[in-house]
Amino acid sequence: MTDPSIPLRDPAKAALLAWLVPGLGHFYQGRRGKGWLYAGCILGLYAVGFYLGSGKNVYWRWVSPFNTDKFMLHYVGQFFVGLPALPALIQATIQHFHPGAEFLGGFMAEPSARVLNGLLLHGKPYEIGLIYTTVAGLLNVLAIYDAYDGPAYGRGDESEPTADEGDEATTADAVKAGGPRR
Repeated sequence: MTDPSIPLRDPAKAALLAWLVPGLGHFYQGRRGKGWLYAGCILGLYAVGFYLGSGKNVYWRWVSPFNTDKFMLHYVGQFFVGLPALPALIQATIQHFHPGAEFLGGFMAEPSARVLNGLLLHGKPYEIGLIYTTVAGLLNVLAIYDAYDGPAYGRGDESEPTADEGDEATTADAVKAGGPRR
């Protein structure tokens, strides 16, 4: 029996690339089909969610996680999309240490309460977009793991049956199929 394992390039580098841009780690490993699948699905879901939230649903706020009213739990999931969500972290960090300073013209900065209330008054698209962008990040966690550890099958660590086990399995299969016994 041939070794079904898939030779993967540097797993740590592949995982980092998969975090930076969904699918990029798989392209690095030569698994182009999975790369396109992850890039299209994860970035597509993130883009639709960002659009539904009018670009105001991806932001970070530096507060204690125990401050449940102000902690941005959704960004913890969004963070794993990688570069598409990184400007929010950079923006919040700059504003935290230098209040009033902006990065990229305020792109992905925390919106004012007035803006958020206005978005919430227009129905559910903002909240749906928030869920989509968060789920996109959480799906990328699975893609990062796949880039790091490879597929769940075909690793080559399955034990091969011995000659006696192989004969017993063949006999049992023949009996199940209604064939003759030896």
